[in-house]
Amino acid sequence: MVRRWIIAPPVEVPEPLRAFVGGHPLVAETLVRRGMTTVAQARAFLDPAAYTPAPPADLPGLLAAADRVERAIRQGERVCVWGDFDVDGQTSTTLLVATLRDLGADVTFHIPVRATESHGITLPALQRVLDAGARLILTCDTGIAAHEAIPYAATRGVDVVVTDHHELPDTLPPARAIIDPHLLPADHPLAALPGVGVAYKLAQALYERAGRPEDVRQHLDLVALGIVADVAEQVGDTRYLLQLGLDALRETPRLGLRELMRLADINPAHLDEESIGFGLGPRLNALGRLADANVSVEFFTTDDLIRARTLASQLDSLNERRKLKCAQVLHAALAQLEADPTLLEHAALVLEGSWPAGVIGIVASRLVERFGRPTLLISTTGEVGRASARSVEGCHITDAIATQADLLLGFGGHAMAAGFGIPPENIPAFRRGISRAVSAQLGPERPVPPLDVAGWLRLDELSLDLVADLARLGPFGAGNPPLRLATRDLRITGPPRASKDGRHAWLLVAGDDDVEREVVWWQWDKTQLPQGRFDLAYTLRVNDYRGRRSLQIVWDDARPVVVDVPVVGAARPERRILDYRREPHPQTLIKPLLA
Repeated sequence: MVRRWIIAPPVEVPEPLRAFVGGHPLVAETLVRRGMTTVAQARAFLDPAAYTPAPPADLPGLLAAADRVERAIRQGERVCVWGDFDVDGQTSTTLLVATLRDLGADVTFHIPVRATESHGITLPALQRVLDAGARLILTCDTGIAAHEAIPYAATRGVDVVVTDHHELPDTLPPARAIIDPHLLPADHPLAALPGVGVAYKLAQALYERAGRPEDVRQHLDLVALGIVADVAEQVGDTRYLLQLGLDALRETPRLGLRELMRLADINPAHLDEESIGFGLGPRLNALGRLADANVSVEFFTTDDLIRARTLASQLDSLNERRKLKCAQVLHAALAQLEADPTLLEHAALVLEGSWPAGVIGIVASRLVERFGRPTLLISTTGEVGRASARSVEGCHITDAIATQADLLLGFGGHAMAAGFGIPPENIPAFRRGISRAVSAQLGPERPVPPLDVAGWLRLDELSLDLVADLARLGPFGAGNPPLRLATRDLRITGPPRASKDGRHAWLLVAGDDDVEREVVWWQWDKTQLPQGRFDLAYTLRVNDYRGRRSLQIVWDDARPVVVDVPVVGAARPERRILDYRREPHPQTLIKPLLA
C-alpha cells in the first residue's frame, strides 16, 4: 500500500526547554511539535509526579454513583458488577469487584459470554442475575445504551448505576446515575478515560470516603492493562494513570499476571506498553473472544499459585488458537477478494463468511492496514450475521453504519471501531449503503494514508542509548505515537531471511558508508520489496528476547530515492519515482498527480 510521507518540519525549541530536556535534539523537538513549549509543560508530561490529576468529582454523575454504592455497602444489598469481555471490561470488572470486597460489600459479577450474549446487558442474563438476589447493578465498560435492560430492572425494584466510556446515544437510559467521560468537554483531562479509568475514579472516591485514599493504588496495574489494550488516547489523566500503572505492573503481586509474563517471555523489569499490546493484551483478549471471560476475575485475584499457573496456561493456549483462527479467516478473506475483485471497487470493504465472530475484528484491522479503507467483516455462522468494523482516519465508522440502521439489528461503537448485527439477506444492500456513507465522509477519491516521519538519521546513529533517550517521551500509543524515523538512500545487501511461516522477514540494509544493519519487516510483502536504492522509514525498539537486550529496527515503509535530474535554466520540480503497478486501482492514485 502506497503511503504519503509527511516529514516533520523544523521547529524552534526555546532554550530553557532544550536545556531542561537535554539528550537527543529529537526529544525536545517532539515535545514542541506536540504542544509543550515550556519547562513546566514538559515536566508534567515526562514526570507523573509533576502532574496534577483531576479529582473524581469532575466526572458528572460520580457523586451520585458513589452515594448509591455506599448505601448498598452500608445496608448489605447485593451488588452485581456487570462488565464486558475485552481487556478493558475484564480489568474494570476486577477492579470494582476487588474494591467492593475490600470495602465489605456483598458483591457478585457477570461478564457476558461473547458466543451466546454479545456485548451489553441482555434481558435473559439480567433476569437470572436479579433472580439470584442482586439489588444494585453496577456496570463497567458497558451500559450507556441499555435502554431495555435498565427500565426492566426498575420494574423489579433494582437500581442501575452505569459507568461506561462509549459514545453517548441520542437519549440516555434512565439509570440511577451515569458516569461517562463523553459528558465532559472534549478537552477535559478526564475525557479520554477508558472503562477501567472510569472504574478507577469511582473506586478512588469510594476509598476516600472510607478514609483509605491510598488503597486505590493497588489497582493501578489493572488500569495500565485496560488503557493500552483499549487503545485509549494517552492525554491528560489517561496518560498519567498509564505512567503510574506501568510502574505498578512491573512489580505486580498478582500471581496470574506474573505467570502470564513468564509464558510470554516478558521481563517484568523491562515491561512497557508494547509488552501489554503484543504480549499480555492478546492473551487476555483471547479469553473473551474464544471462551468465558468471567474467569478473568479469578485470574487477576487468585492467591493460589497452582491455580494461577493453570489459568495462565489456559490463556496462553487460547491465544495460540486465536492466532490460528485469525490466519484462517485472513486467508479466506483474501481468497474471497481474489475470486471477486469487484469487492475492492467499493469505498468500504464488506466481506462475509462462516467465520468465528471472536476474531473477525482482528482480521478486519489487518485488512485495513493492507488495503487502506474501512473494513467490515460479517460472521454468518448463525441465523443473524454478527459483524466487526474497523476504520481509517477521517471516517467515523459508527456514524457511517448509523446511516444503514434500518438494515441492522442493532449497532454500537466509536469512530474507529464498531460492531453490529444484520440479517444475512440485507448484506448486499448494506454493502452499497455503507460505501455511499463512507464516500460521503472521505470524498470520492481513495485517500492515500499518511506516514509521519519525525526526522532523518544515519544508520550509525541508531543505538540502544538512542532508544532509551526517545523512550522518555513514552508511554506511546494513541495521542502520543512513537517516533518514526527514516534513513536516506539505502540498498538491500542480501536475500531476505523469512520466518518459518513466511509471515515475517529480516533484511540487511546499508548506505554508501557501508554501515550495515538488520531490519525486521513484520507481515512482509515480498512483492513490495524495493528494487534498487530506497529511503526507509522505521521505528526503533528493544528486543528483550530471553533476557538478551538488543536493538530492533522495524520496517514501516520504503520509497524510491529522489531522482535528481540536472537541468539548465529554470528550476524544475523535484522528480520522484512512484511505483503503483501492484496497486489494485492505480488510476485512483495517479489522478491527483495529474491535476
